[in-house]
Amino acid sequence: MKKELLFILCSILLFCSFTENNEIQEEPLTIVATITMKPEFKAEILNAVKTVVDATRKEPGNIFYDVFEDVKNPLKLTFIETWKSQSAIDSHNNSAHFKAFVKAVEGKATLEASVLKQKF
Repeated sequence: MKKELLFILCSILLFCSFTENNEIQEEPLTIVATITMKPEFKAEILNAVKTVVDATRKEPGNIFYDVFEDVKNPLKLTFIETWKSQSAIDSHNNSAHFKAFVKAVEGKATLEASVLKQKF
């Protein structure tokens, strides 16, 4: 009886892990990224940030995308992003608006990023 129940439970989990297209579903991921701008480029970078935020929020794989300014250091911005999957992040990273953003801040700011999955 226990083996049958375990088999049924495993079968259900396996079935639920596939989408209608028989692709394995990916889990949502969160990115926390921080950029610290060089003071002489602040206005230019803020314009680039506004552009990338507006376009990114329209992406089908985006769940949440906000940018916060550090209250102690106005040159430091933190992006908090939640994506439906790694595939959604990959699409975002290959989008024209994200590539333009990367080019606009290159050499004008430092960037750190972490990709996180929910643990509990």
